[in-house]
Amino acid sequence: MDGIVVGVDRSAAAAGALEWALEEGVRRGSKVTALCAWTDLATAGYPLGGVLVTDPAQVERLARETAEELLKEATGTVAGADGIETGVAALRGAAAAVLAEMSRTADLVVVGTRSASALSRAVLGSVSSSLLHHAASPVVVVPEPRAAGTRPPRVVVGVDHSPESKVALQWAADAAARRGWPLVPVFVREATFDEVTADLSLAELEDHERAALRSAVGTFEGVVEPEVLTGHAGEQLLEMVEPQDLLVVGSRGRGGFTGLLLGSTSTSVAQHAVCPVAVLPRGVQA
Repeated sequence: MDGIVVGVDRSAAAAGALEWALEEGVRRGSKVTALCAWTDLATAGYPLGGVLVTDPAQVERLARETAEELLKEATGTVAGADGIETGVAALRGAAAAVLAEMSRTADLVVVGTRSASALSRAVLGSVSSSLLHHAASPVVVVPEPRAAGTRPPRVVVGVDHSPESKVALQWAADAAARRGWPLVPVFVREATFDEVTADLSLAELEDHERAALRSAVGTFEGVVEPEVLTGHAGEQLLEMVEPQDLLVVGSRGRGGFTGLLLGSTSTSVAQHAVCPVAVLPRGVQA
């Protein structure tokens, strides 16, 4: 199954994810599939609105009907969504596992995450967290909608010197080109005592890094606004974004990605960002 797959249920977080997925589908001209996962528990539960059922066939039917209803509602609110191919899927299994399996053939998987309370912001939802660690395709985690900031939207991407970082940069450049937004590649370096006291050398180093970031963008013809910052990678990236932005980070998975290790910075960014976050797993191509 190619195209965009988005996990849906009746939560506000999932509604935001579905709208984002449809908007992205319009930009790409891609099919969007709304997936409602189900289990054969006696209570269909939250994804189906708490309807009490005992027959697995009925649970599957209700899951499909839920996906169809939510997709129809969202299609009516997203400009251009009625002009792309859409579909629904109701698959048996835990949502994270089902989405991870579908990521093997999808171009992109989209999920929502709750962000209204301190508790939900402290711990990334179990579906999103598990999916980030097991997906084969890029995953976009969409927080619950909030008021946009005052400046125009932009695509911000965390960059280091790894091969995975180059893929993330290209993916971000493509996303910026589709939107007509500025691309902001961000290199975050840790401060050391010697560098802090050598202001001139530090300034020269930052100028060199900005030039390298511009060069790394390659054939991207849009506006490029490279940033070189000092501090903790996750904190600096979070400070760079507003709700209307898209933040892109890469991951080597376990044991890699200096400063952007999934399980630390990438997960932290997905937990706390006020904007959608795209996480590219190891081995994915832009």
